[in-house]
Amino acid sequence: MRILVSSDLHYNIPRSRASAEDLAARACRTGGDALVLVGDTAGADMGPFREALRLFEGFGGLKALVPGNHCLWAYGGGDSLHRYRVELPALAAQEGFVLLDHQPQTLGGVGLAGSIGWYDYSFADESLGIPLAFYRAKLSPGAANYLGRRELVAAHAADLNDRHMSMGVRWMDGQYVKLGMSDEEFTALLAETLRGQLETLSASCERIVAFLHHLPFAGLVPRGRPDRFKFAAAFLGAGRLGEVLMQFPKVTNVFCGHSHWRSRVQIDQMDVLAMGSTYIEKHLDVLEL
Repeated sequence: MRILVSSDLHYNIPRSRASAEDLAARACRTGGDALVLVGDTAGADMGPFREALRLFEGFGGLKALVPGNHCLWAYGGGDSLHRYRVELPALAAQEGFVLLDHQPQTLGGVGLAGSIGWYDYSFADESLGIPLAFYRAKLSPGAANYLGRRELVAAHAADLNDRHMSMGVRWMDGQYVKLGMSDEEFTALLAETLRGQLETLSASCERIVAFLHHLPFAGLVPRGRPDRFKFAAAFLGAGRLGEVLMQFPKVTNVFCGHSHWRSRVQIDQMDVLAMGSTYIEKHLDVLEL
């Protein structure tokens, strides 16, 4: 069995389009039993999302995806949870794809599980010493001060220093993702949904491949980077997702997107790959089973 995997096409971003189109053409030429896109196919505008999926019309096998955080962006009064549960699955189905978050698949005795995953700040870099409130606001202290959130800065002034105030990072999910619940609550909900998938697939499959947009293990998080990237590490994933995966010995491979940084770890029986596609460079990985 051959499974093709890619991630982070970001087809709504002009500088990503040519490389996404090239990747899709390669995938269609290569062929396989299944193709899975691991998040951030596009952004708030559904038009580019649909266009990106149509690039794979020539692929003859099962076509599946999980959304990314950018796929949940909603402008104005949009509802990201409704987008996740209703709008994205409907659009995917119209273009011949299944959304693994809601429709795990079985193919030749192999289970395909999927989740957008999310973040609960468990990957926050403790060496920075930034209070949790700034992660929840998705603003570094310097950005909070610059953008007029001075009440937040004042409330934690005793814990802040010049290094903190020099960091001007704004995680844009804070502007465009509207879940109606906290990130921690959403992560917990997704973790339990993933657990349910894996329990069901374990009963009927010989092995399972899991696809998550966000990172499930801290070992995949880029290290030794500038402070602005260290702050952003809090939004790359959640250890809770990895804890769920580790409970199921039939999970042999895990593919992730999101970080734009290629890395690989072996966790028990699992080969876990962060694919590392960027806005310019797209990776197409082939899993032969």
